[in-house]
Amino acid sequence: MKTVFSFKIVLLMLIITIFTACQLQEVPFTKVLISISLPVDAVQGGKDGYVVILTNIATGRKLTDTTDTTGVLNLIAEEGVYNVEVTGQKDLVTTVSGGTTQQTYIQHAEIRGLLEKSLVKGEQVDLNITLQIAQKGNGFVIQEVYYTGSTTPANGHYYQDQYIEIFNNSDSVLYADGLSVVESNHLSTSSVIEYTNYPNDLIVGAIYTIPGDGKTYPVLPGKSLVIASLGINHKTANANSPVDLEKANFEWFDAGNDVDVPEVPNMIRNFCYSNTIWVLHTRGAHAYAIFKAPGSYADFLSQNTVSIPTASGTSVPRVKVPHSLIQDAVELGLGGIIGSKSLPSSIDVSFSYCDASYSGKSVRRKVLKWENGRAYLQDTNNSAKDFIPNATPKPWEVE
Repeated sequence: MKTVFSFKIVLLMLIITIFTACQLQEVPFTKVLISISLPVDAVQGGKDGYVVILTNIATGRKLTDTTDTTGVLNLIAEEGVYNVEVTGQKDLVTTVSGGTTQQTYIQHAEIRGLLEKSLVKGEQVDLNITLQIAQKGNGFVIQEVYYTGSTTPANGHYYQDQYIEIFNNSDSVLYADGLSVVESNHLSTSSVIEYTNYPNDLIVGAIYTIPGDGKTYPVLPGKSLVIASLGINHKTANANSPVDLEKANFEWFDAGNDVDVPEVPNMIRNFCYSNTIWVLHTRGAHAYAIFKAPGSYADFLSQNTVSIPTASGTSVPRVKVPHSLIQDAVELGLGGIIGSKSLPSSIDVSFSYCDASYSGKSVRRKVLKWENGRAYLQDTNNSAKDFIPNATPKPWEVE
């Protein structure tokens, strides 16, 4: 009997020991102080109304709260490693000034930030999340449009040094084959809003397309290609020109009186209003966009060529490009003033500009950030914020 009794006692003690050892340990908690930092262009919207989500990477459990006017949250979280996501929407006002004239545009912007793999441990952890206005362009974007031209030493006008630069803003190799540059038919100096019969299209007067079989012209992430009016060293041809385009990747070429540089590949002239040569308007006055036709350009032109009435009572052929096909665009005014826009706010809320023709200046896209040795350009679909007006042309450079 003693043996049985002793065995029962030992068994009971073993069970108690095992039970005690298997009890869940109390998980420590940490006070998490979260604050947000806004980009300059979003400060006007205030810090309230941002949704903050803490996600425990190991368990998947989430904590969610919304900021007040201080932009600061105090939360209690289990110790662990967390991702912190912040999102909000604000109506932001952009004012563009030219002389005594001011023009105001309202952008409904998505603003967000993400802080990954943050260790939450100890009595208190302070986390700051830097927000930015949501970027739209993760493919090809227009980096620069140099359209003003320059003066000659004899005070003449020189426009042959114009160019448009396209940048790969993605993390993948992109192919420029079939990419087109287009110019709006509408003049932004006009106060009349035309083409109300085409609310979902951009009516264009010029389409120039990069040739290739689909994988002929790769563009590496963070790199660009320059499309020139004339691919020569313009500093030699005109001492006042700011650019050397001898190594241009492409040039738009029009037969007849146009000069062709054999070393620079020509773009395909798919459509142009000009019977002679295409020259970018030296005052801006147009919108410029890039797109790719979904099939052949012959089919695209056949399906999208429209007849546009003129002020004289006649009509002219132009091409409509659906907004849905436009990868990027920039609207241009003159000296901070625009009469009316070609582009809807979904593509470009506002516009950029240079002060004068033949000033040797361009509009140039800002750098959002540098990461792993390469630049990412800013693209919020708001050219007044995304572009530097009256910039110094610097083809192939990012700064």
